[in-house]
Amino acid sequence: MAEALYGPRGYYTSERRILGPRGDFTTTPKLSQLLAREIAQWILAAWKYHGKDHGKHLPVIELGPGDGTLAHHIRRHLPFLKRRSLDYHFVEISPSLARRQKAKNLNKGEWHLTLKEALIKTNGSALIISNEFFDAFPVRIFNDRLEELFLDAQLTEVWQAAEELPASTLFKNPPARFEVAESIQRWCQSDLSELRKGDVLSIDYGGNAQEVYHRRPLGSLRGYAHHMRLLPPEAYQNPGKQDLTFDVSFPDLIEWGQALGLKCLSLSSQAEFLKTNDHEGAGGAFKVLHQRKS
Repeated sequence: MAEALYGPRGYYTSERRILGPRGDFTTTPKLSQLLAREIAQWILAAWKYHGKDHGKHLPVIELGPGDGTLAHHIRRHLPFLKRRSLDYHFVEISPSLARRQKAKNLNKGEWHLTLKEALIKTNGSALIISNEFFDAFPVRIFNDRLEELFLDAQLTEVWQAAEELPASTLFKNPPARFEVAESIQRWCQSDLSELRKGDVLSIDYGGNAQEVYHRRPLGSLRGYAHHMRLLPPEAYQNPGKQDLTFDVSFPDLIEWGQALGLKCLSLSSQAEFLKTNDHEGAGGAFKVLHQRKS
């Protein structure tokens, strides 16, 4: 999965257009400015909270900024003086997406390949935001017998006894088939651990085990190609040419953050965050996690 998404010919590292009507999927910032407006308000509140220690502002770091639409609209929804003092950092590994971000934001900001690089530049203090970032991390897949899923040369599923189990709350009462993003935990330990002070706002689809795996015997892993949803085994076809994604375990995000000193301030639905009534659609499927290190 890591090779298919991030290898030399990976889905996110290639030059192909992946976002929008001509791509494979569309994200919330492309459909509405509501999310940018509320994140701008969140930034102002966080600036106010941390301002006594950081002067006029804190740097803002966006993880996986897509084509730069969210950053562009966030800037527009900030008051003029705050907009002028905005110190925005983009963390992006895709050269083609970085070019689109720079064009849309008129090169206003700094670009980095990793969060660790960005936090070194901001001396470890920042507001970190992400929208649909964690759902693109590679996962390991297990079943309720604690066997792990592998693919053979023909991309046929093979279950084997797991030699070791990663850290996850999902093992407490394992679903029939589920994903564990051990790669996120490693990223937290290697990159997010560089955060000395600041807030983290993570927006993604997912939830707890009941929310994610209810009536999902195949788990949540799926592919997207030309706006079509592909379940296993079709999701394994054409590696590097279609998106692979899964529903994020927010209890895991909270637990892994707590291990780094991040306090969970709130976990809400996107509908609650945006103050809308869309609790049945994306507004209910997406969660918004607010964490703080101080």
